[in-house]
Amino acid sequence: MTEIRDPVHGYVQLEGFALEIADTPQMQRLRWIKQLGLASLVYPGANHTRFEHSLGAYHLANLLAKQLGLADDEMMLVGAAALLHDVGHGPLSHATESALTPYLRKEHESIMDILKKGELREVLERYGLKAPDIQAAINGIGLGQIVSGEIDVDRMDYLIRDAHYTGVAYGVIDRLRLLQKMTLYNGELVVEAGGVQAATSLLISRLLMHPSVYYHHVCRISECMIAAAIRRMIDDGTSAAAVKAMDDIELMSSLQAAGGYAAEMAARIRSRRIFKRAVYVGLECLDPSVLKVSEKMLAQEIAHEAGVDGDYILVDSPALMDTPEGSFPALVEGEVKALREVSPLVSILERAHRATWRFGIYCREEDRENVAQAARRCLNLKKNRLIYRYIDTF
Repeated sequence: MTEIRDPVHGYVQLEGFALEIADTPQMQRLRWIKQLGLASLVYPGANHTRFEHSLGAYHLANLLAKQLGLADDEMMLVGAAALLHDVGHGPLSHATESALTPYLRKEHESIMDILKKGELREVLERYGLKAPDIQAAINGIGLGQIVSGEIDVDRMDYLIRDAHYTGVAYGVIDRLRLLQKMTLYNGELVVEAGGVQAATSLLISRLLMHPSVYYHHVCRISECMIAAAIRRMIDDGTSAAAVKAMDDIELMSSLQAAGGYAAEMAARIRSRRIFKRAVYVGLECLDPSVLKVSEKMLAQEIAHEAGVDGDYILVDSPALMDTPEGSFPALVEGEVKALREVSPLVSILERAHRATWRFGIYCREEDRENVAQAARRCLNLKKNRLIYRYIDTF
């Protein structure tokens, strides 16, 4: 058995299958992928990795599996899924997903490929673990609810961990109480009445972390820039699958080697010369028809109106966050109810998520005024609420 010192959970114990999985090259690659992508441009301490997070998710999954009284083979399956749930991530975590998704055939294809190849395949076979079963658990099927669900060990760990490394004080979750009050009821993972407050605090933390960290405007802008650079590199002949298999260091090196626009975007990010906000508004300011137009077409229209190069206008229209957390089952007085029915705060949180959504137009600082005025005309903004007038610091 090996004990790994973790700043969030104390000591994480690895032995047997878990230790062998962690030592595979496929898992070790996650040491070189930042958990929060480019968030270190805002929070310099946010340099923690997918590897750390995977160990944390495994640790919590192991605690919950023991608390639920799972059989050894079930514990092994849940533990393997928790360790491997991020093994298919591309470089810079979620920052590259928007660029790569259109080029890749299936969202989970690479995960299945990874589970069936090389040293990882050998370890799984040695312990009787099957790739389809692990993939199903990662997708939240059956006992996979522990790993991937509305309230799961993945979310518990990343909220606490991200808050710790960013210094944002919104990730305080009583995880031990929450784990203690979770149980299986008719094959479904539920939270007992005594854990409702802990479950609610997790959802509050997620709501507060979104605008403060995950959707901070600098994170959104830098992610749009890196996505534009990757698309250019792929259009120039680089394989999307090859980009997906890279780690952070390899990606930045490849962008620099690609030259031209891709290299310029990479250099801007490395030196933190990122684009600025020309428009940054909520749903209430937009005509609904704007969301039906492709980002590329909007960028071209605004570029033509502003008289600037379209490559240097980035449109950020993130998907409206689907927040079904309120439907997580709570077992209260022998009856299963949706969490929103037993916690009034949860129903408020579901509505509050939409209020944190922002639509952005980003450009070079010298083009900011022209682009802002052009965007106002092209988008027919309902309110004169252009955030480009705000002072951008961090």
